[in-house]
Amino acid sequence: MFRILKSIFPSLILIISISVILVLTDRESTVNQGPEKKRKVAIFKFSSREALDETERGYLESLSPAKYLSAANIEITRYNAENDLPTAHTIATDILNSGFDMVITASTPALQVMAHANVQGKIIHVFGTVTDPYLSGVGLYRDKPASRPPWLAGAGSFQPVERAFLIAKMMNPGMKTVGVVWCNGETCSEACVTLGRKICDSLGIKLLENTVENSTGVYEAAKALISRGIDAIWLGGDNTVEIAAGMLIKAGDEGNVPVFTNNTLHPAMGAIFGVGANYYEVGLAVGKIAGAILDGANPLDFPINNIVPEKLIINGQKMERFRNKSWRITRDIKAVADTIL
Repeated sequence: MFRILKSIFPSLILIISISVILVLTDRESTVNQGPEKKRKVAIFKFSSREALDETERGYLESLSPAKYLSAANIEITRYNAENDLPTAHTIATDILNSGFDMVITASTPALQVMAHANVQGKIIHVFGTVTDPYLSGVGLYRDKPASRPPWLAGAGSFQPVERAFLIAKMMNPGMKTVGVVWCNGETCSEACVTLGRKICDSLGIKLLENTVENSTGVYEAAKALISRGIDAIWLGGDNTVEIAAGMLIKAGDEGNVPVFTNNTLHPAMGAIFGVGANYYEVGLAVGKIAGAILDGANPLDFPINNIVPEKLIINGQKMERFRNKSWRITRDIKAVADTIL
């Protein structure tokens, strides 16, 4: 027995020594690694307007500890270009050079600026609150949805333009002429107006247009349309005009012309009604996509869907004001309205 122990003793010493070394090495490795590295996420919106603020709120809520288990390992930095393109380009460059793992954009201009800066796919890019991503010129193709940058994911939110005109026509069957102020430098606005023209043709409505380059020209452009005898003003998805929505509504009030929009936040500002997306819900949905990708999902696993959780908000006081111009809230409209202010 002693002879056997003597023969295996050197081997036992070697095994014990190696085990001790492995334990110490593993301990040292664990100490050196420390806590898990935080992933840096940038949230980039183009301007301060309620639709984008609500979208951003949805993003933040989706990535909060209450909704997202990995929230403790995320560091979020928020950017806002305040509707200024040079500033937006500077922000995009800063995001690319600051070691972010992901950027989440809100609005069509923010998508475009960030995507053009990120053509090499340096970081993952998730987008939301975009009218029509396929018209944005960022490498997305409606007829080839699988052919897209592998680092790009998100969702479109094409405003329910047809629904807005149908509701307006139900409220005022005699409506014949509608005016629209839009920025011809925005693809999202152009997409809405192009669809608006087709819908107006089908409903026997004449759509009069006036374009602006910036928000300071919205009031005068609206006044010019009112002078042509329009029955209503419509505002679709337009970042530039939405910033001056208050001035658009002011021009309508002064000219005794109601304003209807594709934004549910505008009735509280004085629009006769707004039908559009619940942008907080849009932000939640897109934020979930971002969270899944941060957890290891492939951006290409998420198709570019159109997310428009629709809401109809009516300003009852404004409806009463324009009652003498044949505007009515019908029983059918009451049945589908989410809120009558």
